Amino acid sequence: MKRLMVWEPALAANDKHTLISSVAESLAQQGVVSFGEQDALVEALVAREDLGNTLIATNTAIPHATCPAVTEGAFVYVKLAEPLLDWSEGAAVDRFVFTVVPEQPSADDGEAVKRFFTSLADDAVLNVFSTGSQESVTQIFQ
Repeated sequence: MKRLMVWEPALAANDKHTLISSVAESLAQQGVVSFGEQDALVEALVAREDLGNTLIATNTAIPHATCPAVTEGAFVYVKLAEPLLDWSEGAAVDRFVFTVVPEQPSADDGEAVKRFFTSLADDAVLNVFSTGSQESVTQIFQ
């Protein structure tokens, strides 16, 4: 399962939809999403967020989706320079761990997702994801 990290990117992601679109575009460039199908991933991520927010800390969200356009599973950690104020009411969110998987993930991808989300139950791990330096996040994410 691919793991990508984007630390304070030089993109103008001032709102939720722009960030989701940027991540989907990046995943298409990485070959994780079928060429020209990133809009399907955007729709899947937005639909999941519409079900309820994915905050796991006051500044950290874990948007996730399955999508037929996804060709292989991936985690994408994004740390923004400026928080998004429209991710969840009353929250300033600047850290995200996107998880995308095909509709029929491989056994290895399924196991990777299980291990990752189980690790978030550890307060020390969650603390690194929500407040850690780039170096400390890299150590536990990669």
